[in-house]
Amino acid sequence: MDNWVLDDHRDSRGFVVNPFEHLADTGDITNCHAFSIEPGRTRGNHTHPGRNEQILVLSGAVTVKQKDATTTLSADSPSILTIPEGVKHIFENNTDETTVVICWSSEREEGYKGDDTVW
Repeated sequence: MDNWVLDDHRDSRGFVVNPFEHLADTGDITNCHAFSIEPGRTRGNHTHPGRNEQILVLSGAVTVKQKDATTTLSADSPSILTIPEGVKHIFENNTDETTVVICWSSEREEGYKGDDTVW
């Protein structure tokens, strides 16, 4: 699991980040999506068998649980967490505000055309 701390260009208006600045080639980005999690709720409990998943919190905070690791990410300190291909993970919002997350994949198995496996 990798974690990149981003230059968040923060000022009185908020922050601006480029979530793809750590990638040498952005042509491999696939399956980019955003989601929200209400306070006290979870998402996930699944795996991506043919691709990794990278996560950036845009608002609030999220705890990401995997078999051997638990990581909390927050919009107050923007960073990217990479979940390797095939690793089961769960997103939890343990705060009192809605969390907004953007996810994408930057590596995938050659020829992968399948769907994600939900457990």
